Amino acid sequence: MSYVNMRDMLSKASHEKYAVGAFNIVDAMTAAAVVRAAEAKRAPAIIQTSVKTAKLYGCAFLVATVKALAKKANVPIALHLDHCKDLSLIHSCVKAGYSSVMIDASSFPFEENIRMTKEVVEMAHPHDVTVEGELGAIVGVEDDIHVKEQESHLANPEQALEYVSQTGVDVFAPAIGTAHGIYKGEPKIAFDLLGRIAGEIRAAIAIHGGTGLSDEVFKKCISLGGAKINISTQIKHAFKDSLSEYFRKSPQVYEPVKILAYMRDKVQEVIESFIEKFGSEGKA
Repeated sequence: MSYVNMRDMLSKASHEKYAVGAFNIVDAMTAAAVVRAAEAKRAPAIIQTSVKTAKLYGCAFLVATVKALAKKANVPIALHLDHCKDLSLIHSCVKAGYSSVMIDASSFPFEENIRMTKEVVEMAHPHDVTVEGELGAIVGVEDDIHVKEQESHLANPEQALEYVSQTGVDVFAPAIGTAHGIYKGEPKIAFDLLGRIAGEIRAAIAIHGGTGLSDEVFKKCISLGGAKINISTQIKHAFKDSLSEYFRKSPQVYEPVKILAYMRDKVQEVIESFIEKFGSEGKA
């Protein structure tokens, strides 16, 4: 238990038809919130860092922080680099001790996506680091990757099979109609496509753009094979809203530790609610 990669936790989730939450953190307190929520719900959890967060703190600092939290935890915790197309940063994260990384070369031509993904797999697997890859365009904004809605396209099932078989990725994120950020309308999820891809490939399926999806959509995605669900935007909102709320309630308080603890607890509540929705409670 404690610090692990995603391979076994997602394999178990796929087999038992629940999903593991992958939560994007912004600092040590939000990382602690993920671990505390996972322990409270006896669930496995994935701590994700964006490229921006990895560059802000440095890979080694984030690894040391998460490992220290995971060492005391009695549930499995993975540390995953989210959407990254910078091979040098991925290499730095692997070298520093991240347990999982994502190469997002989905904006490149198909053959180049395969080539770059294979390079990352060959770099990561000797260090027992799992790799996630993506095919198709997931709408919205994720770090510096911008995909306009009219330019988005769903993953091709034939290419999905070829991509996974040629690259050897452990986790596959197909574009199925979900979006990063806040949904501006009712998302149109290609459930048939998700079911077909999940039934044909051997990698675990990741669902991106989880913030704002209904409980019914979550359940459907999980039933069709979704084993990893990303939550980022709602964590950011909980972070900011909790701090604003604290200052409104206690404008004269200048003790940072109290303020950060309040934020951590509010973020933890949000993460616990997603763990319940994903069915991973009690699965550690």
